[in-house]
Amino acid sequence: MIETNLFKYYKMMRDKNIILSFKGTVSQEILVSIGSLIKDKLSQEICQQRVTKKVFSIFIELAQNVLHYSAEKMSLGNDDKKAGMGIVVVSEDEDYYKITSGNLIEKSMIKQIVDRCNYINKLDREKLKIYFKEQRRLPRGDSSGGGIGLIDVARKSGYPLDVQINSIDESHSFFVLSAKVEKEN
Repeated sequence: MIETNLFKYYKMMRDKNIILSFKGTVSQEILVSIGSLIKDKLSQEICQQRVTKKVFSIFIELAQNVLHYSAEKMSLGNDDKKAGMGIVVVSEDEDYYKITSGNLIEKSMIKQIVDRCNYINKLDREKLKIYFKEQRRLPRGDSSGGGIGLIDVARKSGYPLDVQINSIDESHSFFVLSAKVEKEN
């Protein structure tokens, strides 16, 4: 029965300390609304403003990646605008907050994204700063994902980006990206 499954889902979310979970079409309006919920929730907890800003900023970046780069799109209203579909989750651990996003991607994009994340993960704090500045100076071309936003997420997080790729079919995979933000005492 659906109520039983929903209750199990609720318990799992409670047990995993999920602060927020959103699955669906990520529009700019939804992004703003959910971002406000995150700010409100973290400010109710005794969470330092700096930590709240980092979690919020990373959430926005990961949600924007879903919005812009998901291979699964849905039309918004009567115009030709389309928004990406996916999932964004914010959870809390004893020592950190974890922000995770997931969406479908074309298999042809996997190598580029994984290589970019691996490169970013090899850089220390100072080299990340330099790389970020270098990338900002480049002309804005036809972006295919994995750009300056990933560098910014890594800089704000202070931890390596966690990337998972799950094969769906011959042409698509499900891309999961996670970042942690340490709680400050």
